[in-house]
Amino acid sequence: MAIENEDSLEDMIIEILTKLPVKSLLRLRWVCKSWFNLIKDPIFINKHLKNDNNTRLIVIYAKEVEKGSDTEEERADGSKPVEPRDFLALYPDETLENLSLRELESQQPAIGLIWGPYSGIMIIIGVTNLVTLWNIATQESRTLPKLGIISQYYIRLFTTEAGFGLDLATNDYKLVLIMKLLDERQMLLYEFHHVAVYTLGTNSWRVFECSKSFLNDISSNNDSVYWGGAFYWLLEMKNDSHPGIISFNLGDEEFQEIQGPPIPVAAEVTLDVYNDSLNILLLDINSHCFEAWVFKNGNWIKKFTVGPFIGFYKPLQFWKKGSFFVELNTRQLLLYEPSTGEMKDFELECLWFSTHIYKESLITIKGGDSLMDE
Repeated sequence: MAIENEDSLEDMIIEILTKLPVKSLLRLRWVCKSWFNLIKDPIFINKHLKNDNNTRLIVIYAKEVEKGSDTEEERADGSKPVEPRDFLALYPDETLENLSLRELESQQPAIGLIWGPYSGIMIIIGVTNLVTLWNIATQESRTLPKLGIISQYYIRLFTTEAGFGLDLATNDYKLVLIMKLLDERQMLLYEFHHVAVYTLGTNSWRVFECSKSFLNDISSNNDSVYWGGAFYWLLEMKNDSHPGIISFNLGDEEFQEIQGPPIPVAAEVTLDVYNDSLNILLLDINSHCFEAWVFKNGNWIKKFTVGPFIGFYKPLQFWKKGSFFVELNTRQLLLYEPSTGEMKDFELECLWFSTHIYKESLITIKGGDSLMDE
């Protein structure tokens, strides 16, 4: 009986620890050796990631700022010229009752295009194509080995798709880059793509060519989503009213194509993971209604239809308890709660923005036993 009580107490401690922020856990790891080992254990790290209290909102947005150069001429009205600038911001309050922002761009370890976060990890691809992984919560970062790709002089990189997630077969994290190539002689996308897979544990790349034609159709309006050991990308809508989805399994490193649900041809569509399932959230442009579909046991099931709403531009992604973010035609960000009909205005004035679900992560990306480092 005493052993059962000890086990029960240990489970209770673990449950409490999974609800704490990363900053607190990094301090508590020094309390005792067992806590140190627990906090770096992959099972605990995954349990902490899945805790709903750990969910935050990140917004990447752009707004006009004055040009920094003192030599810039003033406008006729005395104002200085402006230019768009990207901002990376976190909403620290997981309930979103307090909408104060914490700017993160000054903490970035590198400048470049950003993907993520995936399991709390951001991917930054710099102007020299160097890739950096960044754990926002621990402030760890790692610049990856240079990715050497040899191609003809008239072939250049057109766009890149990215994702970071756990290979369930090896219990190691992998980064995937899909690089679309442009043939500048014909100004057409090249017949094949470069796919690069980086493995965190070995700090190494594997690069291969892929001639899957559907990779050219990956939607530019959606990032990849990670679910069940694979990445998923939404394809551009075709006339058959069934959005295509491709997956890349991190175990066998193979692509597959699956069909989405039957939806209106004129629709703004987003792919999401919510309640540990693939979801499609869409806005029917003609009816002005939102629809939600969930992928269960190989089939798409409609969850709800709500609306009509006037002035809405597109859905973004699910939040908590069935609520979801939407963008208005006026570039405003709202959180809509279908069960109550309530809407929360974030009063975020910007040229454009994207929302991202963020969970603080204990995943170490430095290599080695970096949790021991101060």
